[in-house]
Amino acid sequence: MIKKIIFFLSLFLLLNPAYADVFDNPSSIEKIIPQLPEIKTIKCKFKQEKYLQNISKPVISGGNFEFIENKGVFFYTTYPIKSTQDYTNKNYKQINDVIKAILSKKYSAIERIFSFYFEKEGSIWSLGMKPKEGSNTEKHIENIKVIGSDYIRQISIIQKNGNKTTIWFDK
Repeated sequence: MIKKIIFFLSLFLLLNPAYADVFDNPSSIEKIIPQLPEIKTIKCKFKQEKYLQNISKPVISGGNFEFIENKGVFFYTTYPIKSTQDYTNKNYKQINDVIKAILSKKYSAIERIFSFYFEKEGSIWSLGMKPKEGSNTEKHIENIKVIGSDYIRQISIIQKNGNKTTIWFDK
């Protein structure tokens, strides 16, 4: 219970407008890498909220998440319906590349696509990514924000069309 209170308090402080936004802090990948944990394999729970244009309520789902180094990213959704989303195929390669790069600290696959932003307060860090001008990604993604400590706690993806996906991870 105390762990959850600390998590939500940390999240509140990170999202509080009185604090600077990660996108106010441009950084180089060389400065960021040493401050992030390297994760080779992780299994945890996830909750996802998708806010879609012209739909008043978010689409909420959740289940189990798995990252396996050299294999990829897997979402095993248990609610509202059971499904498995394998992010290793061609259609989701870019999402897989982003999550793999962050977890394994191997940014070469995404370094040419994104500009990076970073801030750290105690053990909590925020990594922001904005597509570079002229990249294919710029047509679809506004920005990606990752919040973590010893593991990734939250990923938010804002698309150009206004859709927003937020995923929370809980060990």
